[in-house]
Amino acid sequence: MPLHPFLPSVLPTGRTTRLAATSALTTAVVLALLPGAATATGDQSPDAGEAPAAAAAAEDTTTPVRLRVGRQKTRTVRTSASWPAGVLREHAVEVAPRDHVRVLRGDRRVNGEQRKLRRGDTVKVVRVERKVDTRRVKVRPGVVERRTTKLKPGQRRVVRDGRHGVRKVRVIRVTHNARVVKRAVRKTMVRDPRPRRVLVGAPRRSVPVADRLNWRGLARCESSNNPRAVNPAGYYGLYQFDVATWRSVGGRGLPHRASAAEQTYRAKLLYKQRGRSPWPHCGRFL
Repeated sequence: MPLHPFLPSVLPTGRTTRLAATSALTTAVVLALLPGAATATGDQSPDAGEAPAAAAAAEDTTTPVRLRVGRQKTRTVRTSASWPAGVLREHAVEVAPRDHVRVLRGDRRVNGEQRKLRRGDTVKVVRVERKVDTRRVKVRPGVVERRTTKLKPGQRRVVRDGRHGVRKVRVIRVTHNARVVKRAVRKTMVRDPRPRRVLVGAPRRSVPVADRLNWRGLARCESSNNPRAVNPAGYYGLYQFDVATWRSVGGRGLPHRASAAEQTYRAKLLYKQRGRSPWPHCGRFL
């Protein structure tokens, strides 16, 4: 009769029998293979309740933190990472180069070594965007008016057309989670505007007591009828005003920079106040 490769066999030897082991298995292994062995050795198998306990122990090694990405709602996550970058990797959060990653502990922002995560910390990702808008705008040329006595009072004549200028406007906006936190405007003039030049007929100014006098004769004597004449002694224009006298009759700036009509009007006002005395040598020509 063939022997079982693992179970012992009883071999007859005369009136006695002997137990022969057909294998080199140890007694413990043989007993484990016999029927009922599972029951007999049940106290050696792990308890079924130990698996959840082990899982709970493994879970206790993670740290609960709060995670907020951009404008999303804050959620609580568990992490085995010690630093915020690890939390973001674990939860597949992509961070752009401009984005800010902050750690909040309570209401306080922490930096440096204190960023190492603790229970209840908040890891906050601020989405940062920088937008640049560039546009060109027209610049109005403006108008330069010049009064003249060669036109009727109030008459206007354009002597040169204006031209619009061009300005480049660059607007830079920086947003944190879609909220504008910085706005800068840079303006560059690409082409300067050219103003329109207009001659305007000056109103006639009348000084009745002096209108019929020979002002041309006085100007010929004082300055050879040169409205831009300058005397080194400090006298200017057609009628050789000094600055103090010019301003006493309402003149502005320097006399020789005013128009001939303006100088004549101020001379008439001066005559009304003081007669011929301001021109002791040439007053006889009035």
